[in-house]
Amino acid sequence: MPAGLSARGLQVSLGGRRILDGIDVDFTPGALHGVLGPNGCGKTTLLRTLCGALRPDAGRVLLDGRPVGAMRPRERARVISFVSQEETPPDDLRLGEMVALGRIPYRSPWSTDTHGEMHIVRESLAALGLGDRLETPCTNLSGGERRRAMIARGLAQRCPVLMLDEPTNHLDIAWQLRLLDLLGAQPTTVIAAIHDIDTVLRHFDLVAVLHDGRMEASGRPAEVLDAGLMGEAFAVEAMQIPHPHTHQPHLLISRGKDTR
Repeated sequence: MPAGLSARGLQVSLGGRRILDGIDVDFTPGALHGVLGPNGCGKTTLLRTLCGALRPDAGRVLLDGRPVGAMRPRERARVISFVSQEETPPDDLRLGEMVALGRIPYRSPWSTDTHGEMHIVRESLAALGLGDRLETPCTNLSGGERRRAMIARGLAQRCPVLMLDEPTNHLDIAWQLRLLDLLGAQPTTVIAAIHDIDTVLRHFDLVAVLHDGRMEASGRPAEVLDAGLMGEAFAVEAMQIPHPHTHQPHLLISRGKDTR
């Protein structure tokens, strides 16, 4: 079952610099959430704090009302799956072995038997177009395949909340669209930090926009991503127009006065 996640008063510093300052945000159970913002605004830091990888200076994160920071690592790994943008599959493992690592939180200590979980591994790989690559060494995967493999491991974890940092990186346009459809169909709460604003407008249920370490706005993309916010948070001029055939909204963007 999907879970609700919320943050209240989050403050996070790294290397003596305040990255997040007073973040309040709610993530609706079962929805596909996008986290947007310019480079350096704190998107990755927010995700890492939400999943418990970083401890905030102040504030707290709640999963269905339970403090995430009070959970033991194994318990957190059963409720929140996080796929970072830097992580790549270990070269010395085969693809099936690597994806099976997502099942470790559910095994008893020192257990190595994955036979009963192999159907989950196969299903996760198949969802990412890698169902026939179970025995492929990870070192033989292309950049896009490596990215899909890491997402497959995240799916295999089968958590109420799935977080992904830039999930469409290294994917061609066809796989970007397939992945967005896949994420939208997941029976979980999905939270993805992403750069492509137009993609969020068309494919995501809700969006949260960070700017200078603060929560600039949150809500439905078509309502949040207006000209005023795009100018304030991204220093660009933008307007929404409907696609002539699908009637989905798209953003027309041009460079604003601030050329940072």
